[in-house]
Amino acid sequence: MSADPSDYRNVWVYLERDGDALSSDSKELIAAGRKVADKLQQELVGVILGYGLEGIPREAIEYGVDRVLAIDDPVLADYLSLRIIDALGYLVRERRPYSFLFLSTEQGKDLAPRLAYRMKTGLATDNIQLEVEDYVSPQAKQTFKNLVIQIRPDFGTRVAKIYTPRTRPQMSTVRPGHFDPLAHDPERKGVVEIVPLQDRKKVYTAVVKELKEIPRSALDLKSAQVVISLGLGVLKDKHGTLHNPREAYELALELKKAIEEKEGLKTEIGATRALIYAELKDLHGLLTHENQIGQTGVTVSPQVYIALGISGATQHKVGMQKSRKIVAVNLDPHAPIFQIAHYPITEDVYDFLPEMIRRVRGGTKVAA
Repeated sequence: MSADPSDYRNVWVYLERDGDALSSDSKELIAAGRKVADKLQQELVGVILGYGLEGIPREAIEYGVDRVLAIDDPVLADYLSLRIIDALGYLVRERRPYSFLFLSTEQGKDLAPRLAYRMKTGLATDNIQLEVEDYVSPQAKQTFKNLVIQIRPDFGTRVAKIYTPRTRPQMSTVRPGHFDPLAHDPERKGVVEIVPLQDRKKVYTAVVKELKEIPRSALDLKSAQVVISLGLGVLKDKHGTLHNPREAYELALELKKAIEEKEGLKTEIGATRALIYAELKDLHGLLTHENQIGQTGVTVSPQVYIALGISGATQHKVGMQKSRKIVAVNLDPHAPIFQIAHYPITEDVYDFLPEMIRRVRGGTKVAA
């Protein structure tokens, strides 16, 4: 929507639910939106659609939004993106938000591009940081005030700053795992506004016939306190000799068991995209896309992240750089992972792992 930016106001965040509560990712999105809204000195508005929302809008206020626009209607009981986009489009046209943030989740990736297309505005995806700055366009020889600057990983080791100066709302999707939720405040004041669903009797060519719940994976990288992650470096030892990566996986599994038994810390095994996409037969069925950490995988922030044979490309670092302590083991002393590691160890993974397992089992505490 091209128009005078002064006609647009407030930062919106699209909230998702997890059962009868606000999703944990939505709490992060509120924190991201709060940062932008405070810099713009505007109101932070949560938008949520569904049926049986009950206390979820109030919960959003307790986590940092100033106002909630809630559409609670039986026809929204089943997820149908076309109906949701119609409802969001109506709200955006009527209320003109300055910025609208979505999560980089399956739902956010489904809704945000569709809405951006309808509103004829831009969309910056998979952002890991947001800023508010003035932007000087050398081509237009014009200064655009108070833009939301969208920051996302680029190729190689770079990050890209994306500027969308001419259209509103400025739309972004934000990767979970890069913002800490604000403190829960049950006394926080705010406004919950129940909005009626427009065109609720509209008939769509797409119809929800059946819903089947996908069983949740036993792997839970997001809540792990310790993550042991494998990269392509496990394919060779310090002599440059090819090594069966199955051995590295089994050693990592042994370390996982030792940490859980001796330290009582929930531990999971992750991997880089490069190792998973190598589709090595020795790791078939052991490491899948569910184990992938990074830009196109899961974002984690454990107490301890143990990177084994991982060089540290930006696409991987954005998925784990908020870990409280990072132990990196790599034969290359110039590996980029060492730039963010708290404990950079230039050593052979196949020498390091047995020794660490021995020390954990012997009672030496894991750094936390």
